[in-house]
Amino acid sequence: MSDHDATSVAGALDRIPIGSFHRRLLAICGTAWAFDGMEVILISFTLPVLLEAWGLSGLAAGLLGSASLMGMIAGNWGWGYVADRYGRKPAFQWTVLSYAVFAGLTALAVGFYTGFALRFLTGVGLGGALAVDTSYLSEHLPTDRRGRYLVYLDAFWPLGYGFAVALAWLFLSYLPSGGLVTVPGVGAVESWRLLFVASALPGLLVFVIRYGLSETPYYLARVGKVDAANERLRAIAAESGGDYEPIDPAAVDTGSESSVRDLFAAGLRARTVTIALAWFAINFGYYGVFIWLPQTFGASGTVPAFQLGGVTIGGIYGYFLLIALVQFPGYASAAYLVEKVGRKPTLGVYLLASGVFTFVFAAAMPGAGFGLGIEGFWPFFLALLASSFFTLGAWGAIYAYTPELFPTPLRATGNGFAGGVGKIAAVVGPILAGALVPVGYVAALLPLAVAFALGGVIVLAFGVETKGTPLD
Repeated sequence: MSDHDATSVAGALDRIPIGSFHRRLLAICGTAWAFDGMEVILISFTLPVLLEAWGLSGLAAGLLGSASLMGMIAGNWGWGYVADRYGRKPAFQWTVLSYAVFAGLTALAVGFYTGFALRFLTGVGLGGALAVDTSYLSEHLPTDRRGRYLVYLDAFWPLGYGFAVALAWLFLSYLPSGGLVTVPGVGAVESWRLLFVASALPGLLVFVIRYGLSETPYYLARVGKVDAANERLRAIAAESGGDYEPIDPAAVDTGSESSVRDLFAAGLRARTVTIALAWFAINFGYYGVFIWLPQTFGASGTVPAFQLGGVTIGGIYGYFLLIALVQFPGYASAAYLVEKVGRKPTLGVYLLASGVFTFVFAAAMPGAGFGLGIEGFWPFFLALLASSFFTLGAWGAIYAYTPELFPTPLRATGNGFAGGVGKIAAVVGPILAGALVPVGYVAALLPLAVAFALGGVIVLAFGVETKGTPLD
């Protein structure tokens, strides 16, 4: 290690081994990440109920289903800038409170307009959290474990997916018919309203837990608070049981201002465009598939009964739990490969595989007409499991990859810009898929498969490798 490396923030962090501090921080970030995932996917289960309760048209239902994704565009871009300008910690803290409050207030919606507004505002907080949390966590990690830990962070997403399935089953399927629940002191309440209240409570708890966290050493050093950065490093070393070496102010580029325009400067333009296209591809494919997955499942044919511990929990909910479970080995494989072979090949290959298996489960749909001899529920479902495995592994890889492409003054802004571009695709994907559903589910799924595959090709052709590179 050179003297310069030893006295930079990266060099100081690299001397501190992974320990209890890093595991605690991962748990705190990951818990919020899980509830982000829960909030995003809940609309897939509640939308059919709201469509009937509010007499929504198909267009209105589609807009309501995409409202939080639209809000996430604003959240990605706005909160990323706030985090780079005013600090990671305040953005890290207030984004989680924002989405928790507006998620709970969704229970008070009385129709399309209030529902859309509250889901949009929920999305602003969600998008901000996704942009800021990766920057916050990455700026506390040593170079040789950073990629793996960022994949571990995204692996909390299927936990949220599983919670969403469980809550949806509890409030929308298990509770007495009629959709009304008697609440003491309140009276009869529609069960979907209680579902949104229940989904907000964990986020409020995470807000309280995050209150005691500190600013990142990278941000503190950049704004000239080198003594505070050293105090932060000393505390991390003390909790993790490693060596502490103070950073040298001469090794820190302090006081540099940045703007979104800097993402397209000569040295960053190619990286920004490449990663933004990758984010567009993964969001277009993922949300296009998963927002419509309950309806796609229904169109795939009879769903066999599913038993868990001797209890029938309802066919579609049981299979959704299996889809969530298979995502964990997808993340685990990506966590291993991003450090073993690199971020670029892992992300590129996993996106390609997502496209291939999305095509396969489309071809297995009844009446697909591809002549592959694989039509039927089980070929469809097994290919869907494989698609889920690779898609969520790709999500882990892209979250590990993106923060490493941008310097500290632009890290959260770069994360937010790429994520915001992605969320544009997250809005467009389900709308396009919904428009093509009347033609057939195969026609709806094919553009999503192509998007995955093109994203993989772009990353493999134009991406740069960042494995083992200290943060700038």
